[in-house]
Amino acid sequence: MNAIRIFIFFCLFSAAPVVYAQETLTLEEAIDMALTNNQEIAIQRKQTDIVRNNVYKGNAGLLPTISLIGNGSYSSGNTEVTLRTFTENPAQITIDEDNVVTEQASAVVQADYVLFAGFSGQYRYRLLEHAATISRYQQEILVNNTVLSVAELFLEIAKLQRREELLRETIEISQERLAKVNDQFAFGKATGLDILRAETDLNQDQTALDDIRLAKNNLLKDLSFLIGQPAESNYAVSAVYQLPKVVTLDSLKQQVLQSNPERKLQAESMMAAQDQRKLTQANQYPQLSAFANYGYQWQRNDVQQLAELQNIGYTAGVSLRYNLYRGGQTRRNLQNDRLAIEAEEVRLQQVRERLVNQAIKEYSTLEYLQAQLSREKENLDTFTESFGRMQERYYNGKATSLDIRDTQTALLNANITVSDIQAEIIQSFMRLENLRGGLIGTTP
Repeated sequence: MNAIRIFIFFCLFSAAPVVYAQETLTLEEAIDMALTNNQEIAIQRKQTDIVRNNVYKGNAGLLPTISLIGNGSYSSGNTEVTLRTFTENPAQITIDEDNVVTEQASAVVQADYVLFAGFSGQYRYRLLEHAATISRYQQEILVNNTVLSVAELFLEIAKLQRREELLRETIEISQERLAKVNDQFAFGKATGLDILRAETDLNQDQTALDDIRLAKNNLLKDLSFLIGQPAESNYAVSAVYQLPKVVTLDSLKQQVLQSNPERKLQAESMMAAQDQRKLTQANQYPQLSAFANYGYQWQRNDVQQLAELQNIGYTAGVSLRYNLYRGGQTRRNLQNDRLAIEAEEVRLQQVRERLVNQAIKEYSTLEYLQAQLSREKENLDTFTESFGRMQERYYNGKATSLDIRDTQTALLNANITVSDIQAEIIQSFMRLENLRGGLIGTTP
């Protein structure tokens, strides 16, 4: 693989980063593991190697064949031979023998070569090249999709990991709130209902944290499978990214039509269909072949005048074969090839339109998410300031525990919203990169 071009971003928020005891994993490391260990990619690479290994002139019939031919036979039976004497009396002589033995043996080294067959060998070779190119594009598509799946899983885990961090902070605040309510209850400034509400809120936060951990652990197992790691692996994702730079829509559409591997695969399939039709047309031409051999022949017969015959030497010749009639097979095959080409042209147009449509939709999604992120960051600043003021009022006895809980929940949701949008922006951007063939470099 020549190069991996991954454009990602992820932002840590106002809270300090959490230090995890387990091993940390970056997105680049996860992708490297997937490219090395993913079984589907390994299988496709082997298939690509097999198809590429088939591309050689001998497999297309463009090289001569050399064969060693040997045979021998032995026969014994009753033989009756009638010979003309070319005289009047007797005009014929009949020889009747029992247990007549005939023995034959030969050994020949022969070279055969097709001199002309309507350029069929060249077209067969081009079809082999098309097959290798198609397999290479299939591998590129699989690698791109795997990288995209790894990235999306990674970012989903990062989102849940961020939620886990925020919920832990929320639980600490809820614990402090419960302690304060208990103190207030001891001095008669809070009721038992206030304690129950604080305990319920704390339990709800803990349950939400447990749900997040379960979802994160399940996604970690899915990611471990994709990158070829044991299911029991335990690690935290870690990344520092910068904002992606998005090309213009017109440039995006042009790059999609030019570089997307799915579009290139379909174009290659259409060219293969065109060369298949040329190969079929080659059947309309005569086939001219040449051969040359050098060998030894031996024969012995108990009845013939030549009791034993031996021959050592060269033989060379040419043969011409022209099919005058094949039951209409060539004509029908040409009709089918023409229909196949038309179908491939429609498929190519369909792929082009679908890819452009996906690119436009994803581009609009990215623009929407970027605008939404700007608004939600403003909301986050507002909720952060509001929570700070409410927390101060609460400790000064000017706000209730319900007030602090409401602002606490609003701040948590605002943080989660910004975190999710930022992850969704990079997921959308990576899908765009995949569409325009820029997610990963061209495979060899």
